[in-house]
Amino acid sequence: MKTPFFKAASYQCALYPFISIVLFGYEAYLALYAHDAFFRPFFGDFIAVIFAYTFLKCFYYRTKQYDKQLAAGALGVAYFLELLQKINFLEKTGLAKYKIMSMLIGSAFSWLDILAYTLGYLSIMLFLKRNHTR
Repeated sequence: MKTPFFKAASYQCALYPFISIVLFGYEAYLALYAHDAFFRPFFGDFIAVIFAYTFLKCFYYRTKQYDKQLAAGALGVAYFLELLQKINFLEKTGLAKYKIMSMLIGSAFSWLDILAYTLGYLSIMLFLKRNHTR
C-alpha cells in the first residue's frame, strides 16, 4: 500500500530524469545539427545550466531544501568549464585531439557564454521562486 509520501514523490522521481534526458537530447541535436552564430552557442549554453540543474535534481528530488545550492552548483560547473576554456586546458594537457573532450569542455572562451550561463541560472531561480511560494 502506497503512503502519501510515495504518491507525492512518485511523479517527481520520474520528472527530473525525463527533463534531463529531453534537455540532453536537445543539446546533442544542437551540437550536431545547428551551425548558426547565435542560436547554437547562446541558447545551447543557456540550456546547459538548466540541464545540469535538472540532472543534479534527479538525486535530490524529494526536497526543495537544496534547490538554490543545486542551481548554484550547476552555474559553478558551467563557469569552471568556461575557465578551462580560457586557460586553454585542452591544448596544454594534450586532450584537444579527442573530439569528445572538445565537445564536452568546449574550445573557445566567450563572455557571451558567461552571460548565457548566468541567464540560465536566473531562469532557474525565477522558476524556483515562483514554485516555492505556492
